[in-house]
Amino acid sequence: MWGSNNIRIEEQGNIKARIFIVFIVVMGLFGIIGVRLFEKQIIKYSHYQELAYNQRYKEEKIMPARGEIFVTDIYSDTKFPLVTNKTLWSVMIIPNQVEDAADLASKLGPIIDMPAGEINQLLSEKKVYIPPLKRKLSDEISKKIEDLKLPGVVLIPETYRDYPEGSMGAKFLGFVDNQGEGQYGVEGYLNDVLKGEQGKLISERDILGRQITVADSKVVLPKNGKDVVLTIDHVIQYYAEDIIARAVEQHKADSGSIVVMDPKSGGILALAEFPTYEPAKYTEVKDYSVFQCMATADAYEPGSVFKLIAMTAGIDSGAVTPDTGEYFDAKVQVQDAVIWNSVKRPYGYETMTQVLENSDNVGMVWMTQKTGTDNFYKYINNFGFGKRTGIEIDGESPGAVKPQEDAIPVDLATMSFGQGINTTEVQLAQSMGAVANGGLMVKPHIVKEYIDKNGKVEKVEPQVIGRVLSEKSAHEITDMMISVAERGHGKQARVKGYRIGGKTGTAQIPKKDFRGYETDKFIGSFIGFGPTDNPLFVIVTRINVPRDVIWAESTAAPIFGELAANILNYYQIPPDDVWKEEQIKREKGLVK
Repeated sequence: MWGSNNIRIEEQGNIKARIFIVFIVVMGLFGIIGVRLFEKQIIKYSHYQELAYNQRYKEEKIMPARGEIFVTDIYSDTKFPLVTNKTLWSVMIIPNQVEDAADLASKLGPIIDMPAGEINQLLSEKKVYIPPLKRKLSDEISKKIEDLKLPGVVLIPETYRDYPEGSMGAKFLGFVDNQGEGQYGVEGYLNDVLKGEQGKLISERDILGRQITVADSKVVLPKNGKDVVLTIDHVIQYYAEDIIARAVEQHKADSGSIVVMDPKSGGILALAEFPTYEPAKYTEVKDYSVFQCMATADAYEPGSVFKLIAMTAGIDSGAVTPDTGEYFDAKVQVQDAVIWNSVKRPYGYETMTQVLENSDNVGMVWMTQKTGTDNFYKYINNFGFGKRTGIEIDGESPGAVKPQEDAIPVDLATMSFGQGINTTEVQLAQSMGAVANGGLMVKPHIVKEYIDKNGKVEKVEPQVIGRVLSEKSAHEITDMMISVAERGHGKQARVKGYRIGGKTGTAQIPKKDFRGYETDKFIGSFIGFGPTDNPLFVIVTRINVPRDVIWAESTAAPIFGELAANILNYYQIPPDDVWKEEQIKREKGLVK
């Protein structure tokens, strides 16, 4: 009896164990199912919702029209298109709709300049989809294809950027890539503004993926991009591009650049560079560096043109005046460095005006030492060096200024004549604009206005950054610049009958390892403005590595002079003497 009782107890224990195991297994299965349900319904809810949506609905993109880009001139309201949109055609084949492959190939091939055998080969591969055979077909060609009425042949419209003026403005315009995205220049910087927002057509499908024609379709209309009108003047841009191309070729230089800015508004009137490229053929470009806008992206050591900025710090801080003078040797030692003037002989006694006229490095070092590190850096910062201007061109460089806390006396000395500091032409134009504008600095910009597809115009107002020097100091620096142009190295920048102020700069190019400078490669620059009594333009010119002459007075200065003369003639500005006579007559009430 006791044995049988023990067996029953043991069996009951086994049953309980089995039940417990089954319970654990079942609970485990429920747990797994619960976790999977939680994952699918909570964690991956959006994913499965999207799958269900895509199974039931079909969305087709409706591409917006990309905004176009225009320039103007001062004598009319005419907008000259630099970038427009053009519809071209691509041709493709849907193989399962083709009735006679040989007939199709023989008729289509000659029209699209493609061998019939090549088309037949593609069709024989029995692919569901064949990529477009040809792209960018004209309306004339597409009409010929359409007239053939070949089953399986489909024409697809495609929008491309068109450039009515060819390569004009390419370096500040940029281009649009095959994905419809703006790259470089204005196209890159204002990509979101120009491209607009995609629309879509939403239609309901059955379980086989066919559109349900009786079901409602929803259309989300695209928002077309805004048109952009630039501050560029059509005529001045033409002059600048012609002049810089001729200068680069004449001096067998690597490249060259010109920036023209209105000092009162900050609007860029011209930005021309050579070599350049055709935006419509950007895929053919081998050297991608040509896409960069040199004037905004390629910071360089400016050389002696920077002496104007350094001298401004000395004048406006009160450390020196234009007539402050001293005797200067041919060289000066600062710490372990010996700094020479360009002629390697003493100039003797010089005023600060004469230091600029002679472009004397030794005199500049003396002036900067009197100004002091704190004052020098104060003006460097106020003028915006080492910071992007914010101009609407993609890829702008901030330049490079050694932090004040890291600067030693020799750094201050070399910066006084434009070495050991990197800047861009647009930064130089901005700072020189402040001198021309009586001490008020205005932000450079290249966009004049935006126009939406309803014709609503949004103007870009000039943005005054602030006063960076007194009006008195600005006039004193202007007089010193006039003296440089009339008696110094800037004589070839003069325009007969007009007062022009400016400064040349011949800069050495640092070696790639930054250990010293190249001995046979130079960059010539000139910055200035005119007419000085009522400045209408600031011009910065730059020639990289000329091979016939070294000095900027023979490369960059003549470019300034020719362009300034053209602009003055284009603006119909009378010579200074005539202008002064008319001013006197107006003051006396003799003329209106």
